[in-house]
Amino acid sequence: MLPNFINKIFTVKIMIAVLLFALGFSPLVKIYGQTETTQPGIYYAITGKDLKDTSWLFGTYHLVNSGFLKSTPALRRSFDKAKGVIVEVETDSASEQKVQAMGLMKDKTLTSLLDKAFSDSLDKELQQTIGAGLEQVKQLKPVNVMLTLSLVQLIKNNKQQLEKYTGLPLDAWFAAKGRQANKSIFTLETLEEQMNLLFNKDSDEEQVKQLKQFFKTKAEMTKLGDEMLQGWFEQDLNKLFTIYEQTLELSGEGDYLIKDRNMNWMKKLPGRMAKESQFIAVGALHLAGPYGLVSQLQELGYTVTPIKP
Repeated sequence: MLPNFINKIFTVKIMIAVLLFALGFSPLVKIYGQTETTQPGIYYAITGKDLKDTSWLFGTYHLVNSGFLKSTPALRRSFDKAKGVIVEVETDSASEQKVQAMGLMKDKTLTSLLDKAFSDSLDKELQQTIGAGLEQVKQLKPVNVMLTLSLVQLIKNNKQQLEKYTGLPLDAWFAAKGRQANKSIFTLETLEEQMNLLFNKDSDEEQVKQLKQFFKTKAEMTKLGDEMLQGWFEQDLNKLFTIYEQTLELSGEGDYLIKDRNMNWMKKLPGRMAKESQFIAVGALHLAGPYGLVSQLQELGYTVTPIKP
């Protein structure tokens, strides 16, 4: 069993999926009194092609709670009008237990994979960041340790801003409220699929290399994480994508957590939108860049218009 404080951190982390989070403007008539903008942001109306009704696409930030929606009346109106809700995943106690097990090493410990010098550095960092040492988290996979450190530091650095908004995480709120309103609820992937990609794509040994790279670039990565959160509050999608590219360059990782999943989601979204109006809420980085949902929808012939929330 994990220590209680790690269970608490882990539960938050699996709710956010992953923190690693071009746009064009097409003329469109006013949609339900909403205000268009030429600035690529985090909220869009989707019309045209084979759609009978407007669908909407909103880029969330998984650590921001539903209290944020009090400042976005246009967003709330479109959510109320949509007949269906599409989110990345939904969680329940059973799936959370499975995912917790996926983040653990079964036949080895983290300490057995690390040399003494790095073990000492990691132990010090863990003590300073989460108040527990390496011995207490030695069951966790290396990528799990890396993400936990990143998440806790991000929350500490932005505590005041994040605590302004109470309630459920945005994605969970949309699914819960949609179900209460008898809207259809569709998930793009299971939590197990999402976390399997995160925890099992690379071997434990390869994850150790990633953890060491994270330590080399920790200051820069932490700064970029803070800037990404601010970019989301500024609703600047271009800024978010630029920061994301910088994180990929620093980490040396590919963009499989965004690109590959987007390509899979695009096999599902058109059919759902053709059936009935949808409110689509996914992490904001999934909207950005040449493989982002905005560009891919446009390439399929939809009109995708940025709207002020």
